[in-house]
Parts: sequence; C-alpha cells; structure tokens
Amino acid sequence: MTPNTYRKRVNVVAVIASAAFAGGGLLILVSYGIRWLGTDPLVWRAGFWDEFLNFALTIVPLNLITLVGLVLSVRLDWQNRPPRRLWMWAVWLYVANTLFTLGYFIPQNILLIWDIYTASEASSVRATWLGLHVVRVAIALAVPVFALLAVFENSERSAT
Repeated sequence: MTPNTYRKRVNVVAVIASAAFAGGGLLILVSYGIRWLGTDPLVWRAGFWDEFLNFALTIVPLNLITLVGLVLSVRLDWQNRPPRRLWMWAVWLYVANTLFTLGYFIPQNILLIWDIYTASEASSVRATWLGLHVVRVAIALAVPVFALLAVFENSERSAT
C-alpha cells in the first residue's frame, strides 16, 4: 500500500466514523428524544436501560473508530501545519464531547438505570438530558466538518 493510499484510507475512516457517530447522536435526539418527551416519566425511567443498550452498542464502537481515524490522521499531517491545525480542532472537539459524555451522560445514565428517580425528578432529568444532548450533537457534528476541511486542505497542498 502506498503512503497516499494509506492516508486516504485513514482519512476516510476519520471522516466517515465521526459523521456516523454524529448521525447516531442526532438519531437518538430526533427518534428516542421525541418519543421520550411524550412518555410518562416513570415509564421512560424504567425503560431507559433497554434503550441505552440499543444505542450504546452502536455508538460506542463508532466513537472508538473515530478516535483511531483522528489520531492516525493527525500523525500523518503532523509536519503540515494547516491541515494539522484542522485535525487538532477535530481532535479537541472529540475530546470535549468525550469529557462531556464521561462527566454528565455516563453518570446520569447509570442513575437512570438504577431507577432511583421519582416522576418529577425523572421528568426534570429527561429535559436536562435532552437539552444537553443537543449540545453534544452539535459538537459531534463539528468533528467531521473539521476532518473534511483538513482532508481538503491537504489535498489542495498536494495538488500544488
């Protein structure tokens, strides 16, 4: 495999996996989220574990594949400042999203799985969870945008 072929494959992994991850987050928001808003808070709380498993089994592997693609892409463009800067934006957004997930969503999901909230607490948690998920999706959508910009920047530099 030539270095250029390797670069293209690594970049494709970074872009497609990050876009798929963002799409998964968007799907959670507009499918589960909209349905959740019309569900009784205690029914939502009690059913959260099964739904969490459904999206976690898809989204976690995409997140890990994104990390691999981003790290390898940054490594390939480390000596090339303009694309590196764009790749680093993608990496830092990925890191911010991961910290956001680890700091709020994972602990909150565990509490939901433990089924400890009253109806009014579950309603408040659901509203906060969905509101913060909008932010998380926006961050996730920015990652493939910066990754694509880095790919375009690198291809423009290679063409000249």
